Amino acid sequence: MDDEAQKSDLGHLDDRVEGLEAQVARLRRDIKRPVSGEPEPDDSSTTVIPRRWPSPESEVAELGSLAEWVTELQEQYAAAGGWLVPCWWRHRFAVNELAALRISWLAIERSDESSAALDWHEAAEKCRERVRQAIGDGPGCTPVEHYPDRPVTNDPRWIEEQRALHRELEHAPR
Repeated sequence: MDDEAQKSDLGHLDDRVEGLEAQVARLRRDIKRPVSGEPEPDDSSTTVIPRRWPSPESEVAELGSLAEWVTELQEQYAAAGGWLVPCWWRHRFAVNELAALRISWLAIERSDESSAALDWHEAAEKCRERVRQAIGDGPGCTPVEHYPDRPVTNDPRWIEEQRALHRELEHAPR
């Protein structure tokens, strides 16, 4: 078997493992849910944004679902100000933060903690601040202009630090 075929097989196995892990998580959640006449929640509402998607189609679907929730979030918390720019979905950090916030929001329904909703609001405030800083202070996006994330390896400070480290290593006693 050639290297490309092996890589392809490993990629399919990774996707399969991720799918099985999601099924196990759903089963664990279902086991914890009390038996009652309540309808089962729609699995599409509890979908987790994975680290990588098995296909471009699933990525689009998951981002679409997250985007709908984010739109509702922005409408409900409009008073929080301009913490989220329209290009949020183009910044992986923002997608990950918002996906985690959504997962936490969905968990409130199943929580026995009386303070779960209040805890979520506190976490949401911190999340909004991290997203605002990452996008606004990072690439500097505005409500009308998008700037891609800057790779750290292109940062002049990173390059200079790497050069200094290499110089130190070259001159270090062996």
